[in-house]
Amino acid sequence: MNDHAPEPRSIAEAHYLLCRRKISPSELLEESLTRLTRLEPHVHAWVACDIESARRQAVALDARLSRAQDLPPLFAIPYGVKDIFHTRDFPTEAGSRVLQGFRSEDDATAVERLAAQDAILIGKTTTTEFANWGTPPPTVNPWRDGHTPGGSSSGSAAAVAAGMVMTALGTQTAGSLSRPAAYNGLTVLKASYGRISKAGVIPASWSLDHVGAFTRSVEDSLLVYQALAGPDPRDETTWTLPAQSLSLKGEIAGQTIGWLRHPHFATNDGDVVAALDDARRTLETLGIRCIDIAPPPGFEDAVAAQQIIMQAETTNFHADRYYQHPHRYGDYLQAFISEGLTISANDYLRAQRIRQQYRQAFASLYDKVDLLMTPAAPTTAPLGLHATGSPAFNLPFTNLGVPTLVLPVGLSADTRLPVGMQLIAPNLEEQRLIHVGHRYQQETDWHRRWAPNVI
Repeated sequence: MNDHAPEPRSIAEAHYLLCRRKISPSELLEESLTRLTRLEPHVHAWVACDIESARRQAVALDARLSRAQDLPPLFAIPYGVKDIFHTRDFPTEAGSRVLQGFRSEDDATAVERLAAQDAILIGKTTTTEFANWGTPPPTVNPWRDGHTPGGSSSGSAAAVAAGMVMTALGTQTAGSLSRPAAYNGLTVLKASYGRISKAGVIPASWSLDHVGAFTRSVEDSLLVYQALAGPDPRDETTWTLPAQSLSLKGEIAGQTIGWLRHPHFATNDGDVVAALDDARRTLETLGIRCIDIAPPPGFEDAVAAQQIIMQAETTNFHADRYYQHPHRYGDYLQAFISEGLTISANDYLRAQRIRQQYRQAFASLYDKVDLLMTPAAPTTAPLGLHATGSPAFNLPFTNLGVPTLVLPVGLSADTRLPVGMQLIAPNLEEQRLIHVGHRYQQETDWHRRWAPNVI
């Protein structure tokens, strides 16, 4: 095996080559494993890998390739899974001493659906403790030494950014898909709440949690989304949403995007402002009208409600274990749960009511625009591994359950860290995001940029 693998491939490119027998599953896997072997000692994206098992699966797929007629879109695609997804073949410890050694008897539905496509699971990726805000793992942003990759889906984002895998599963309760995507130059579709099953995923907050996948492009995000989305008997939040087939191509000229203006989305980072201004100009050259727009009254109350809901639901899930063994939790989560025990049922229900009412108010914005946009994060990836950055720009839309798309739109001048843009669609309108995002990536090459030490 060479010391350096070729430039990492996209899922779409790999599928094209596999279908034409230009590359074998084993060769594709070894490209990823070469980077994993070289970069993992520094990046620390993984808590567990089974390379030999992955190689055995690839060899089995080599044999199938010669006689297969139609290959699933994710056939032989190497991937990772955040360590809050149940997996039969790996422990699921959620970054905590509380679950040390725990092994599930079943796979999460998302893992089952990728397995059904013959994707190759490499292992489990790092997470903050129970996907909460505290106790970050030692994972490093592949773009720049000493900077956080974000969280809580830290390892999944870093593994894709480092080219160790082509996609990796993560979750979002506030900003744990969108923020790491922005920090690592990745593309991520956070679908509408209920589009993708959460069955077999350890909850951070059951009414806020979303499942998604880090990828390199909108095209790749579409392919993974198509594999994951759809009703699941194991998750009742998916029951009322029909299966959805998305397409890449669609007319976007004449659409209106509203730049969401509110103090909550203010940033003093000149690199973020410049990159978003440039992205806006690119969208305008594609025939999109961009206007400034303000959120409806009640925005601050809805944001505050999200934090009450998340803390109350986190506390409810952990209460029994916490009462029995509080010191098995990290300091941050101990304090978070202890404070959460003081939230009354009345406070929780009031917060849920505020949230529901604001969903209806916020939906009225789409009478004026087709999509909304904001920066994906207030800054580029912060220096230091003691925290994972601010989810403030993502949290409001996770709370609303509406779909968002984050994609790279630039690099900072001094640190050369990625800058991300966040597009926000009405509930269940993922297609709008795909059309605009894919067209933007046809005009730009930010999604094809790699961290300097990856290639």
